[in-house]
Amino acid sequence: MHVTTVRKNSQKLEPLAKEIANAFESPYIERKSESLQSLVDRLKDDILVVGKNKHTYYPQGSNQPFFYHPNSALIRIKQIENNQREPLKEMTGLQKGMSFLDCTLGLAADSLVAQYLVGHEGKVVGVEANEMIAFIVKQGLQTWNDARSDLLELMKNIKVHHEHHLSFLKKQPSRSFDIVYFDPMFEQSIDESTGIKGLKEIALYEDLLIESFQEAQRVAKHRIVLKDHWKSSRFERFGLKVVKRQHAAFHYGYYDINEDMLEKNRL
Repeated sequence: MHVTTVRKNSQKLEPLAKEIANAFESPYIERKSESLQSLVDRLKDDILVVGKNKHTYYPQGSNQPFFYHPNSALIRIKQIENNQREPLKEMTGLQKGMSFLDCTLGLAADSLVAQYLVGHEGKVVGVEANEMIAFIVKQGLQTWNDARSDLLELMKNIKVHHEHHLSFLKKQPSRSFDIVYFDPMFEQSIDESTGIKGLKEIALYEDLLIESFQEAQRVAKHRIVLKDHWKSSRFERFGLKVVKRQHAAFHYGYYDINEDMLEKNRL
């Protein structure tokens, strides 16, 4: 990967771009007036373009750049404020002061909705295995400026960790998060997901491990929630109660710690 700047104010951004290049152990390329397409053709490599409020990652051979945006989160928050149904709220039961661990952060849309629900007194932690996604989303949550001021402050509260969720879960104390949440890349594709096309190009595609679910059972205080394609085999594999959503491409499955653990102990 090579690191460069946007063309506007490139000199002012150069120290930041060099710092980022050093952190990724990647070469820095002075932008000057060269077009992005010219850089791509010349370098034949992934390119990270550093901007003032937004960094953009261009994977080699892809026409889908990756950058941070809130995706559907702001619309979903508006639905909550208008007393409309919002699936994550209904599935998690999140309230002010609660804690939420997002094991598959992605663009952090679910984490932002969760942070709105738990408020400043609550805690939201997002874990992302892909280093570039974690870097860009962490930066984007701190610098996004196209929203209400109260929502911008909530964005800044979300704690982002670059780590695989299994190793992160293993480090957490038992019953340390009210809700543990998984939203892995679907086993089947969904054509309508235009908001995450850039994410899909570079996301980590792997199955949800039994060990990860077992660790989630230990860490969660109240509930584990899985969002997945409606055809997914993971709901049955982990013994989840499924909430089917009519005409929706994805369903939710959940495992209640108190109820399900007691039932397991009775068997």
